[in-house]
Amino acid sequence: MLGELGHQAGLAARAVVQGAAALPGMVSDAITGPVNAGLDAVAGEGNGFRFQKVASALGNIMDQTGVAKPENATERVVQDAATGAATALTGVGAGQALAQAAAGPITKALGSMMAAAPGMQAVSGATGAGASGITREAGGGAVAQGVAGIAGALAPTAVPFAAQAGVRGALRGGEAGRQRVADNIATFEEAAGTTPTLGQATQSRALQGAETGLSNVVGGSGIMVRRGEQQAEALAKSVQDLTDRLAPTASGADAGEAIARGVATFRDNVRETQQRLYNNLDRYIAPDAPITVSNTRAALQELNAGIDGAENLSAWFRNAKLNGLEKSLIADLEAAAERQAPAGSRSSVMNPAPVNLDDASLPYESIKKMRTLVGREMSDANFTSEINRDKWSKLYAALSEDLGVTAKAAGPQAEQAWTRANTFTRLASERMDQISAIVNKDAPEKIFKAATTGLADGGTQINRLMKSMPVENRREVAAAVLQRLGRAKPGQQNELGDAFSSETFLTNLANMSQPARRALFNTSGFPNLEQKITMMGRMASNRREGSKVFANPSGTARQGAMIGWAAGLGTALATGNAGAVSAALAAPVVARSIAKATTSPSVVRFAAGSTRANEALVPSAVAAAARVPVSGGERPGLRRMQESRQARLRAEN
Repeated sequence: MLGELGHQAGLAARAVVQGAAALPGMVSDAITGPVNAGLDAVAGEGNGFRFQKVASALGNIMDQTGVAKPENATERVVQDAATGAATALTGVGAGQALAQAAAGPITKALGSMMAAAPGMQAVSGATGAGASGITREAGGGAVAQGVAGIAGALAPTAVPFAAQAGVRGALRGGEAGRQRVADNIATFEEAAGTTPTLGQATQSRALQGAETGLSNVVGGSGIMVRRGEQQAEALAKSVQDLTDRLAPTASGADAGEAIARGVATFRDNVRETQQRLYNNLDRYIAPDAPITVSNTRAALQELNAGIDGAENLSAWFRNAKLNGLEKSLIADLEAAAERQAPAGSRSSVMNPAPVNLDDASLPYESIKKMRTLVGREMSDANFTSEINRDKWSKLYAALSEDLGVTAKAAGPQAEQAWTRANTFTRLASERMDQISAIVNKDAPEKIFKAATTGLADGGTQINRLMKSMPVENRREVAAAVLQRLGRAKPGQQNELGDAFSSETFLTNLANMSQPARRALFNTSGFPNLEQKITMMGRMASNRREGSKVFANPSGTARQGAMIGWAAGLGTALATGNAGAVSAALAAPVVARSIAKATTSPSVVRFAAGSTRANEALVPSAVAAAARVPVSGGERPGLRRMQESRQARLRAEN
């Protein structure tokens, strides 16, 4: 036993020495090979001195020193494999040294390539050299040994590469298919933190059909149905989590109240800005500057106009408040005119002509205050108001025109200040006119319904509304809309009325125009909200377009298939047909295995991966090519000369 152990230790030592010397031997043999060829040409083959290959010289030295050498074919092949592994590791060490010591990028890259995947390089070296040795022992020539060596060296890296590439190609095709799988995985993960099935990821009709079939057979149906339910629950949870982050208690009533609060805030902000802008006019117009109010009188006269020839009927259609405003304005103008010509003066006593209202005026401060009060009435007007917003807006516009005439007369700076204030007021008034139909409702639920009506036609209305509210109010509206997107239809609802349906979610989202989506979800101040909801829609669409089991987890086809399987198994047992019984029992096992594979996240991610060759492929191929024997090994003449020399040495000893 000790002798055998010593023999094996010697073989191991021989392999290590030969492997360590292989790399420098390649360099040395490349130099001495042409020298030997020149000597053959001059002195004739086999005559005179010749350089030995490094491997042969080391073998001779170890033979003479008594190092154990292979004694049979098995030991020779094992010796070849061990030497091949040692040679590969020597190359790895040289590559590491080169990468660390190299200054240039090319040399450094070369060293890194030589040092890559040392374990796989050792395996490739062993399999390549072993395959070459087996071919040699079987009588193969130099060419056969070289081919076997290269094939054996490439097998550990090339075979897995080819197998993975083949499987991935069969599942999803080329690069376009790989990108499609990766995109679908990203969609499911971003939308709901889950992964698609293989059919959903690849969108392959064959795989989708297979998954549909698996959902209808014993062994596979449970797995496929559970996967569909898990995806639906994950999507529902993702929608609810997003809703809670926007507004924890989102509802139609809360959203309606948020709209009312938001519009009220907008109205208050408009008033403050108006006040500030119009106050700038005070720097250029004196408070007692006279202002004629011809435009205001004309507007009130139009608003209080009666029916020609039916004065009594006209009284029913005149608004008492507006009529009172007109009379009060005329009375104030007459009083102002009388103050300009005091009673008892020569002009009033001797010329008692009626006051010309076109020449009468009121102070700037009075008209400015009246305009502010009219603006407040206009902002507060709703469907229950005595005077609607349209009538107040006509009076407000007339007052603005009268102020504008005075501002223009006061100089360019006053006119510029008035223009800025009036432009802002006009735009704000237009915005209020546009959204007044939404907020002028008697219940918050009706406000929310009015705000979200017409989302399929465009986003103009909802965009105006959202821009008119603070961010916190926008979030409440977005949360309420999002919550309703996936609310199941009445026939599919639970007792609480909060059942989620990915089909309904997709339908409602698809019915919402793109501008409406942007207005609702891009103005909420929540980062990437629209993108998140779009991903949810893509996930729901993928589930709809994919296997039918995920669109409708329950169905009669599955129940029929189960009954058919049970009937087939019963028939097989009754007839004693062992083959039929085995087939019936094996079917659920096979179906279960395939179903677990198609729903496995690791399998799906494998399909999305890129197939890359092992880093050991190139250095292993180079090493295998370097080991290819030339003309079966040493040249015959040189081999005979070496054998003759060894015989003389043995005789002398």
